[in-house]
Amino acid sequence: MTPFLIQPISAAVLVVFAFVAPAVAQESAAKTAWDDLRNFARQQGVMIATQGVTDYGSSLIAQNVRIYHEEDPNAVVITMPEMRIEPRGTALALIPAAEFLITLHPDRRTEYLLAVSHNGEIVADVSDDQILLDFPFETLAISTIHAMRRATALDHSLDLSFDGLNAHIDLQRVGDADIRIAADTTRYSFVMSDDSAGNPSRQVGEAEINGLSLEFTGHELDMLSDEPGMLRQAFDAGLFAHFALSAQSSTGTSEQTLDGNVISVTSTAGPSALNIDIADGGASAESMTGAGHFSGGMAPFVGDISFDEVSLSLGGPLIATPDDQTFYYRFNFENIVASPETLAIVGAEEFGGEGITVALDVSAQGRLTQDLGVEFGEGDTPPIDITTVSLNRLLTRVGDAELSGAGTFAFLGGLMASIGQDLPNGTGDFVFELIGGDAFLTRLNALGIVPPDQQFFARMMMNGLGRPVGEDHLRSEVAIRPGGVITVNDAPLPF
Repeated sequence: MTPFLIQPISAAVLVVFAFVAPAVAQESAAKTAWDDLRNFARQQGVMIATQGVTDYGSSLIAQNVRIYHEEDPNAVVITMPEMRIEPRGTALALIPAAEFLITLHPDRRTEYLLAVSHNGEIVADVSDDQILLDFPFETLAISTIHAMRRATALDHSLDLSFDGLNAHIDLQRVGDADIRIAADTTRYSFVMSDDSAGNPSRQVGEAEINGLSLEFTGHELDMLSDEPGMLRQAFDAGLFAHFALSAQSSTGTSEQTLDGNVISVTSTAGPSALNIDIADGGASAESMTGAGHFSGGMAPFVGDISFDEVSLSLGGPLIATPDDQTFYYRFNFENIVASPETLAIVGAEEFGGEGITVALDVSAQGRLTQDLGVEFGEGDTPPIDITTVSLNRLLTRVGDAELSGAGTFAFLGGLMASIGQDLPNGTGDFVFELIGGDAFLTRLNALGIVPPDQQFFARMMMNGLGRPVGEDHLRSEVAIRPGGVITVNDAPLPF
């Protein structure tokens, strides 16, 4: 069974409850607004039933409200003691009861009852061409009252709360959107159990996120569809989209019990961000998390790991062009430090407390031969052709030992011309530096991690492929020439 935490709530119910409820003429009386709301909801298959309405002229209160979808009246049901509609300047406000209930029936045997409490309202200013919605909520909380299957309590629960939640939604008929959601503090805790499988499990967790922010802006979004060629047409019309998710800091704990074994993890993280952009015929994505720490594990294997920064980014074109565009992929794991207890799992506890940095930056000049879409890659021609590949940065650092490298390879006739050949045909030059490699091997041998015979082979390879340029410093200059000729420091490869 799918856990209730990810069960979808009826889209129609949410749309009516949160969006179309205020969508009435700005100057109409509350009673007219209420009637228009119920009529519009009915057209979408959503029923709003009440046991009474009190009309105060400029405002209205509906008592004992029940909202459900007529196709499946029990799947999702929202019930509240009252709901109020009143003017807010040129806009209208929908004010749900301070506490109300949501009942979910994912199937006939299962029921989840959630309680919602809040201090806020939904304010809307709606016209034929634009919908403006604001959700100012000083507090908003959702909690599980019960989870049942066949009248038996389930070990499932969720508590989710927001402090200082504000949301602004601006939707325009021309296909533009501006959505901004922010919360001062977000907290959640959960329990999820699964005893239906052969290996019963139970997971609990809690977290707090400070300064959570989500932004989405877009232009010409209504151009997007599954029609062939639509992506190029959308970009020609000026399509762009920007998504940003960030947090100032976060903490969390989780514990999972599996076959009687308890795995527990505690985590902290500094500023984090995720940005996705689609514009000018291409797309890019970047993520970053700063200054994080994880501790815990499964007894007797416990320990902790910290890092200064973890980042990842990638990007490239989405439509075919006659000229080359840039593809890129980058990641950086900066100063990862593991405790001796953590490294004892692989017999390397002597390296506990020493920083490890791993970074890679690869880019290419090339082009798509087909626009991205449902038929991408289905033709006889390869969908991507590459002219050059660049290793902009390669870095692996463990303690005082460091391997780095950079260089570029250019294909003759592009990547397509090398298809079917044993080696790519082109010209490339790369430089690799190894600092502290000999001392590192000596240390591994002393710790018993690398046996003497393997150490001898490793030193032979290092000295065969590198030339000394300083104390325990080797350099390898790799040259690749047309026809598959490869030399290292001006000498042909020995194999």
